[in-house]
Amino acid sequence: MKKTPVQQKTDRNRHKRQLTVLLSFCAALIVVATLEALIMANPEAYRFWLTLYPEGNTADYSSIVLSLFLLDIVIPVSLSLYTFISIKKLGTPPLYRLIWGAIVFLAGVRRLLMFQTQSILWYLALVLWAILFLVVINIHRLEAEAAAVPGT
Repeated sequence: MKKTPVQQKTDRNRHKRQLTVLLSFCAALIVVATLEALIMANPEAYRFWLTLYPEGNTADYSSIVLSLFLLDIVIPVSLSLYTFISIKKLGTPPLYRLIWGAIVFLAGVRRLLMFQTQSILWYLALVLWAILFLVVINIHRLEAEAAAVPGT
């Protein structure tokens, strides 16, 4: 049976709200990680690091900053790419919400255990991880809400 133009438009925009919300929070986490890496990659932070590790050099410090940055962005990037590629075909089944919810939760716990309480970016990242966790486990409800609103 051939779909009407209205049904085709509805199918095309079916996951639009879910994807927008999820990608927004992932992008915000990536921006926060980038700002944190920029703050850590300055001469004052390097000098402070040298007082703690006098045997270290610039290459070691750069490697640490880059490694922390990559660790901070790997989960939001992976989640964004996986969801963007698979949401139209698979939707958001319970297994998706369970696995990605656990991964996001553990990433938030890892961030919490860093205890960088002097940094406002640490608090912002914790809030974003908590919101992303709630979005991932409740992403199926965003579709239901969008479908209930007429004109979307």
